Amino acid sequence: MALKELTSSRLAPWNWFRHEQDDAMPMVGNDQDAHPILRLQREMDRLFEHSLRRFGSDPLLEDWPSPAQFKPSLDISERNDSYLISMEIPGTRKEDISLVREGDKLIIRGEKKHEHEEKSDKLHRIERSYGHFQRVLTLPADAEDEGIDAEFKDGVLKIRVPRKPQSTSKSKNINIAG
Repeated sequence: MALKELTSSRLAPWNWFRHEQDDAMPMVGNDQDAHPILRLQREMDRLFEHSLRRFGSDPLLEDWPSPAQFKPSLDISERNDSYLISMEIPGTRKEDISLVREGDKLIIRGEKKHEHEEKSDKLHRIERSYGHFQRVLTLPADAEDEGIDAEFKDGVLKIRVPRKPQSTSKSKNINIAG
C-alpha cells in the first residue's frame, strides 16, 4: 500500500454522504476536485435555497425548483460493535418515515407535514421547515446486512447498524513452498 493511501485512510473519516452528494449533483463528483467557480456556484445555490425556505409556503415560491427542501440534521457515532445514527425530525409521525437499505446505501425518507388550520389569523413568520426529505448514507464495508434496527421516539429517529467482527490480527504468516 502506498504511503499516501495509508495516511489518507487513517486520517480521513469514512464518507457517509458519498451517495447523497452524488444524488444531489450527478454530473460532478467530489467538490474538492471541482473548479473553484463551480464550488462557489454550489455554495451560492445552497445559501439561496436556505434563504427561500425561511419564507415558508408562499404561493409565489411553491413552484421554485429546490432539490433540498428539508434536510434533517443527523449525528453518526461509532462503537466497537455498531454504528449509531440519530436524526432529529420533530413534528413528524413514525408512519411518515421509511428506512431502506439498497446495497451500500441506507436511505431515510419521510415527510414533515405542515398542519395549517383555516382561521382569520395572519401569519407573520415561518421559521420551521416542512416537506419531503431524504438522506442517503453510504455504509462502511464492515456494516452488517442483517440486524439493522430503528426506533422513533420524541421526534428523534435512532438507527443502530451492527458491524462485522474485525479480525484480531492484521498480519498472517504465509507458507513458502520449495
